Amino acid sequence: MIYTTKFGVLARRSTWRWGTVTFVAAAVLGVLLAVALAACGPSGSGRADAASDGGQVSGAAGLGGAPTGVGGSGSAGTGEPQTDGADPGDGGDGGEPEPPVQPTAEDCVTYDPANLTIEQSGDAWRMRDGGHAIKLFATKTDAEDGVKVARNWTRLCFIGRDNDRADRHRYIITYFQGPSGLPFGPAPHFDCITYDPVELAVHGPDGDGWGLRAAATPLLFLASAADAERARLVAAGNTRLCLIGHGNGQPDPSRYQLEYWRQ
Repeated sequence: MIYTTKFGVLARRSTWRWGTVTFVAAAVLGVLLAVALAACGPSGSGRADAASDGGQVSGAAGLGGAPTGVGGSGSAGTGEPQTDGADPGDGGDGGEPEPPVQPTAEDCVTYDPANLTIEQSGDAWRMRDGGHAIKLFATKTDAEDGVKVARNWTRLCFIGRDNDRADRHRYIITYFQGPSGLPFGPAPHFDCITYDPVELAVHGPDGDGWGLRAAATPLLFLASAADAERARLVAAGNTRLCLIGHGNGQPDPSRYQLEYWRQ
């Protein structure tokens, strides 16, 4: 009994002491927690508010919300990119590049190369296909050379035939198409300019028209950029521009001149 009573008294004392210690520890911990919350409360509240407003965060960081940020336009709220004064559509070069010039449509007449003849017409000579006149020449020799070239083809084509210049024949150029397959006859007198097709370029307007050149060598003079582009395309498939009747003594010498190309 004595042992049991003594143990029971000791147990009650131990329980009271442990409860006291626990109470004190809890109180101290509560005080420390209160101090910590008091010290961190305002800053923590600010972070929570900022995190809930993504627009303010990105704007303050200069990522699109501020006028001078990436994606800004110099005035808040426009959402358009800055261009620093340059037009984004043209790279700052002053305008859109000019579209390429379209060549004039082909203008050709078909003839029978086996039916070509020449006849005198006043002080000139004419090449004909039966009843159809094809080309006028200053001399009989030029007309004969014209037939020698034309019999190798089936179509005579013109560039600039619809121009309305006062000296319109100066701006009309000829070339042939459609090989005839006829045996080669006597060779004409060749009067040709040799050029490199890689060096071909159209220049102009130069004076009253556009010039076709191969590097520094002038080849032809045409009434429009479109005519010059057609001539460039024809010349690009050849290496020699040849002429019949060059230097003739007629009052309108261009009218009596025939141009053709050779490889």
